[in-house]
Amino acid sequence: MHIPASLEREWSGDAEWLAALPRLVAECAEQWTLDLEDPFDAPRALVVPAGDSVLKLNAPSHLEADHEATALARWAGDGAVRLLARDDGRRAFLIERCRPGTRLGELPVDRAPVVAELLPRLWVDPGPNHSFRLIADEAERWSCDVQSAYERAGRPFEQSLVLQALDVFATCDRSAGMLVNQDLHDENVLAAEREPFLVIDPKPAIGEREVSAVGLLRNAARRGGTPEVRRWLSVLEELGLDPDRLRGWGVAHTLAWGHDHEGRWSRWAVAAARAIAAA
Repeated sequence: MHIPASLEREWSGDAEWLAALPRLVAECAEQWTLDLEDPFDAPRALVVPAGDSVLKLNAPSHLEADHEATALARWAGDGAVRLLARDDGRRAFLIERCRPGTRLGELPVDRAPVVAELLPRLWVDPGPNHSFRLIADEAERWSCDVQSAYERAGRPFEQSLVLQALDVFATCDRSAGMLVNQDLHDENVLAAEREPFLVIDPKPAIGEREVSAVGLLRNAARRGGTPEVRRWLSVLEELGLDPDRLRGWGVAHTLAWGHDHEGRWSRWAVAAARAIAAA
């Protein structure tokens, strides 16, 4: 099994897992009787097509993906790819394959109506005794992490963005109980046959519905700056989301995911936070 170089770079700190991947893949192929093809060049997980299904394995330290299979099971194919099988011990699962599988962001279509149709279908009750992380708990951690990374990096951008993020974290609605996807954007929506488009690669948690739009706002900022963010805010407001909370979570979540463990900041993430804050 060929391991993509981008995956090896991304998870170089998980050397034991990388070394075990060929064995894990072989065991999954035998367990689920898979005829494996060449893996996709994906840096965040090992993704291997196999006929009408796709095998995916997540690294042990990829904590945001811990409950990916559980979210797919909860959605049961309604707007997202179907979960076909899972092996939590190997951090592996099998999903339906989207054909043709073209990413929404690569198609000459207006992305907004597609997302506006899919997004509300993913707002579901997580069910009793769920195992998903709470955004409120994550917010407490993010508040410390963002402040620490900002100070360690020598306050490399305007403090007003950090203060806005801290306010959002501090006012997180702990009573919000919706299943949300922290990584929904047009690169994680694929053209399919069972439905015109299906969501892949969720990063699930429980919290305010506005959190499910953070990826959309980040990509809007990256592609078209503040004007594009404003367009998406208008689309999302029509779905019943609060525009002020959307902006706030857009800035806060972008900063939360915008630095590495050494405190180095992504320049594009900071630029995206600026564009969202100005929208």
